[in-house]
Amino acid sequence: MKNIRNILTALLLMVAASASAQDKVQPYLTTDLTNLYLWRGQRLAGVSIQPVMGFKWKCFNLFAWGNAQLTPPANESPEKYEIDIFLKCQVTSRLNVALKDVYTNTRGDGFFSYGRIGHASHGVEAVLFYDWKYFTTEWTTTILGHDGLNNKGGRSYSSYFLASVPFRISHVNFAAIVGVVPYYTSRYDDNSSGFHVNMLSLKASYDIPLSSRYKLPVYSQFMVNPSAEQAYLQVGCKFLLF
Repeated sequence: MKNIRNILTALLLMVAASASAQDKVQPYLTTDLTNLYLWRGQRLAGVSIQPVMGFKWKCFNLFAWGNAQLTPPANESPEKYEIDIFLKCQVTSRLNVALKDVYTNTRGDGFFSYGRIGHASHGVEAVLFYDWKYFTTEWTTTILGHDGLNNKGGRSYSSYFLASVPFRISHVNFAAIVGVVPYYTSRYDDNSSGFHVNMLSLKASYDIPLSSRYKLPVYSQFMVNPSAEQAYLQVGCKFLLF
């Protein structure tokens, strides 16, 4: 317990030090339009709109992200949408921590259900981001609400690891991304019984100049799930509203 208290005290001191950097609230609103909603080696929806609304204050970034499928669901399944709420804090120039609440309307017993796995529409995740200068890593673990099951049928505390290597060729920005499931959870739609790579991705992005002041960011991503033996091609664009 003493070690945990020391770690928490150190984190709070770093947060307090970084909080003095900004005093002005900065609101923002963007939206993506994409042919596929891809998530960790899986296709979750077809043509979708994905708005983001939030604000930045000091070291904090609070925002809501959503996904609404624009094409009709297949096989007369119910229309699915998702709302994620992020509270992100920049602890140092390289370290970010976050809490993420994920709500999906097709699971659980309604919007306010946070209880047992089978009855919760929300899942709460703890996220750790680190920039290693030449590559970045992200570790996510579900800590509350909706989750996958382990081999014994209990909560798996589903975790996921991402590593991304950015690089640039001419005027195009690229990122090579690897996604890893570190231990078994029923959350992912493949047949692995434990540690496995379920995402290999190459993403390219470019800003199309529309005028002297405005640019349209566009991107394309080729994603392969080696475990599920699936591949996807995504294209999209981002509208920076303010």
